[in-house]
Amino acid sequence: MNASRSIQVLLLAAGVAISAPACAAQAYGYRYPGPGNYERELERRAYDNGFREGLEEGRNDARHHRRFAFDRHSEYRDADRGYHRSDGDVNFYRRSYRRGFETGYSEAFNRDARGYYR
Repeated sequence: MNASRSIQVLLLAAGVAISAPACAAQAYGYRYPGPGNYERELERRAYDNGFREGLEEGRNDARHHRRFAFDRHSEYRDADRGYHRSDGDVNFYRRSYRRGFETGYSEAFNRDARGYYR
């Protein structure tokens, strides 16, 4: 019984030793190179660009008592701010940018509209 317990402990320690570097790498933002990392980075950058622009436009619309309509803005329609030809598929970038814009616009508009309409 004592020997099987020792084997269990040894196997558990080996599992922890193997998985710890991978967990630590994820916690500090390092990702192992592999397929799809470039696309995820491009998607994140497009979303962030759209989000920041959406925050600004949503805040402005709320402060000027305009109706909620993110699609009226040329930045949303074009959805290419921050895009570079070397990034690849512009439509992939646009989809991510627009999702970010919608989220940023909604958050800013709803937050600021409450303060300005009171």
